[in-house]
Parts: sequence; C-alpha cells; structure tokens
Amino acid sequence: MLISSCTTMPKQKAPVIDIVDRSPAPSTRVIKPRADSDPLVVAGLQKNATELSRKGEPAKAASILERAIRIQPRNPRLWHELAQVRYSQQRYQQAESLALRSNQYALRNPDIQRMNWLLIARARQKQGNSRGAANARRQAQKFADR
Repeated sequence: MLISSCTTMPKQKAPVIDIVDRSPAPSTRVIKPRADSDPLVVAGLQKNATELSRKGEPAKAASILERAIRIQPRNPRLWHELAQVRYSQQRYQQAESLALRSNQYALRNPDIQRMNWLLIARARQKQGNSRGAANARRQAQKFADR
C-alpha cells in the first residue's frame, strides 16, 4: 500500500492553442474621427462659454472651456479664455498659470501672447506682486511691437 501511493500518474499533454491569425486578408477596419473633435464643436463650446461668462456664470463657462480643452488641448485661445474666467473668479494664481500655458501653444500668435502677458500682469498685481506685474507688462509690450 505504501508503494502504490508513491507512484505518479502519467503526464497529460496540454492542448496547443493557435494564437496566430491565419485569416486570408488583413482587417480593413476604418477608424472614424470622434464626432466631438470637429472644430465646429469646439467653436460652439467656446461661444457657449463666452455667453455664460457674460451672463455671470463663470463656473459653467469654465466647465465648458475645460471640455473644449480636452478636445483641443493645444488651442491657445481656449487656455486664454479659461485664464480670463479664472481671473473673473478672483483665482489670480490659476489665471496666471493658465495664461502661461496658453503662451506655450501660442508661439506663432503674438496677439494671444500679448493678451496673455497683460492678463498675467493684472493677476500678479492683484496678488501684490508689483515687480512681476511690471515684468509681464514689458513682455506684453514686446508683442505689441510686432
């Protein structure tokens, strides 16, 4: 009895699964662009946000602009508008940060860069940083001359 318990069962082979696609033709799946990536969608969101800001609803405007930024994250105008909304909410540090982000994407747009530097100057002044505000105004002047 002791000897029979030490014997092993014969090894069974595991089934082999073919993981290579052997279909005759490659897949011809067409990738459609997202419906919300359309520039007209972003323009509509931007228009709605501007309207909400005028009506005194900056939180809703910011939410819409954030959605537009998720669609077009490199659009400097969207970042600038969000910075303006944050400034109107007296969130000056965030307004400054967003305007600086806008400038990162506005390398070929001196008008937006100038508007961003002016917004940064106002935000810095509100935060009590007069020297930083003066530096920002000087930066804005460089873009006004172009």
